[in-house]
Amino acid sequence: MKKFFLGAVGVFFLLSLQSCLTPSKLYLFHDQQVAKQKLDSLEQAKLVKIKKGDRLQVIVNSPDVNITAFLNPFGVGNSTSFEQQNINGYLVSQEGFIDFPKLGKLKVDSLTTGEAAELIYEKLSYYYKDLYVDVNLTGRVFFINGRNGTDIQMRNERLTIFEALSQSGVQDPYDKRNKVWLVREENGERDFVQLNLASKEIFNSPYYYLRNNDLVYVRPGRLSSLMSASSPTRSILTATGLLLTLIIALRR
Repeated sequence: MKKFFLGAVGVFFLLSLQSCLTPSKLYLFHDQQVAKQKLDSLEQAKLVKIKKGDRLQVIVNSPDVNITAFLNPFGVGNSTSFEQQNINGYLVSQEGFIDFPKLGKLKVDSLTTGEAAELIYEKLSYYYKDLYVDVNLTGRVFFINGRNGTDIQMRNERLTIFEALSQSGVQDPYDKRNKVWLVREENGERDFVQLNLASKEIFNSPYYYLRNNDLVYVRPGRLSSLMSASSPTRSILTATGLLLTLIIALRR
């Protein structure tokens, strides 16, 4: 009887390890106090430049539906428009150009999306009136955490790491949020950066906003493989604990 009891205690001790996580490891930006911060929307827009290999979503609206249809070969005003442009939108060539209807090749490399929209608007204004032009960066970022991974679609250049994390579905309470790797390729170089999502300083990081083709690797903790909900080991331990409990109850 004593052996069974000790075995059950041992199993439940392993299962209780999940309660050993401290708030600083479990919570995001746990040291942030109630406060207000000035948003850097304008500064962020200036920092993000279109580069070779990017894919652009360009939407042109006109009072004339025929002009609108002609200038939006990937569709506009329907549910598949974004998905089409995300896959087949305007790819910036290695020379820095996109091929746009009516205008031909336009150099957009090193421009912001606002500057690109203004460029397209000015050139189209020679032919059409009362136009509205909107340009956004699209693409994907990739999330992995050692067990699985996924890709997140970008709808504009203001996708934050927390927004992408919430969509990724790869979160685990045992992952090391204070040691998150971000890999970014830019200007012919590959940057390896380590981020601490448990600290408020993440909001001041130049990597807070993700960019096309960023790779985010959330390192699994020591207990991740053992105690994750999908772990076979955890299922075995749980079943063993229940079995031992049942045996003890029946032997009384």
